[in-house]
Amino acid sequence: MTQWYVVYTQPSKELLAQQNLKDQGFDVYLPRFKKMRRHARRVEEVLAPLFPRYLFVSLALEVQGWRRINGTRGVVHLLTQNDRPSVVPASIIETFKSQESKEGIVTLNSLTNFVKGDKVRILEGAFEGSLGVIETLDDKRRVQLLLDFLGREVKVLLPEYSVEAE
Repeated sequence: MTQWYVVYTQPSKELLAQQNLKDQGFDVYLPRFKKMRRHARRVEEVLAPLFPRYLFVSLALEVQGWRRINGTRGVVHLLTQNDRPSVVPASIIETFKSQESKEGIVTLNSLTNFVKGDKVRILEGAFEGSLGVIETLDDKRRVQLLLDFLGREVKVLLPEYSVEAE
């Protein structure tokens, strides 16, 4: 029976590790999302790993030699616990796959608790207790809020964990 396991990759080598594991016959899953990148005064949309330096591999431990994964180009090691690979519940992989677009890209909106226009309360910081409206969400799990502060609308950028739904 096959199960999903976590592979830890070298920095920025997720695609190399994915291809080399596929070449060895492993079923590999690398969830990715679209991200805005600034480079050389240009802003472009690129695909980035949802979990930098991690990907998932499906294998049958009793049939397939799992130790050879550690020797694969781009791979640092398979995550283990007590010298056995750590299992990832199939439901987690299924959840990510179900949230992919037709192009195989996980949409960030499916992973966040908030959408534009939601009313939220700030939980910490200088604006603690204030109410705001979600304006935007970014790929670093930050929310931009519109606050009514001293009779004016003010934009504030906060980590997603510092707000709760109103």
